[in-house]
Amino acid sequence: MASALSRGQRGQFYQCDLDGNLLDSWEGVRVQCLWCLGDGKTVLASDTHQRIRGYNFEDLTDRNIVQEDHPIMSFTVSRNGRLALLNVATQGVHLWDLHDRVLVRKYQGVTQGFYTIHSCFGGHNEDFIASGSEDHKVYIWHRRGELPIAELTGHTRTVNCVSWNPTHPGLLASASDDGTVRIWGPAPFQDGQELDSLHESCSGMDS
Repeated sequence: MASALSRGQRGQFYQCDLDGNLLDSWEGVRVQCLWCLGDGKTVLASDTHQRIRGYNFEDLTDRNIVQEDHPIMSFTVSRNGRLALLNVATQGVHLWDLHDRVLVRKYQGVTQGFYTIHSCFGGHNEDFIASGSEDHKVYIWHRRGELPIAELTGHTRTVNCVSWNPTHPGLLASASDDGTVRIWGPAPFQDGQELDSLHESCSGMDS
């Protein structure tokens, strides 16, 4: 059965059907960000206790999955449901393994205060990570490296959201408080030889 989730400002967390009828709820949970897993029954929610909890709407159970020391401003989950990418206030971008419940990596470079900034997985096999930043840049990392491999400039205010194209892994969109959306991608190439060289280079980075 299809349903929708919503949160209240006084610590409520609701599941409703598509007609708006209340199905289930949790009380005392100030939810910041939600993510529905592919199993059709589990919802991940970050809250004001600096954690991510898993809520099972089949048996109405919940459990702690991630605990941070600072507020979780936003998070996203990989396609296979294994990894979570967190934007943590004053700390930056953190990668967590949701199955083992361990912090895998802290990515350096991004400026993250208390703005809500959304990062994302992308590229072939989701081997890359991108995030906006309060210093007006877009940062890109290889998932296995802590240092950025690219810093994209062009926005004039905080970049608060990035999204990788799921069909064309070479394209990335970014949205900023400057009121613009920018599309990033490889420069056009003049001949097939240069294009083949780029493909080989990207394949090497993904391996």
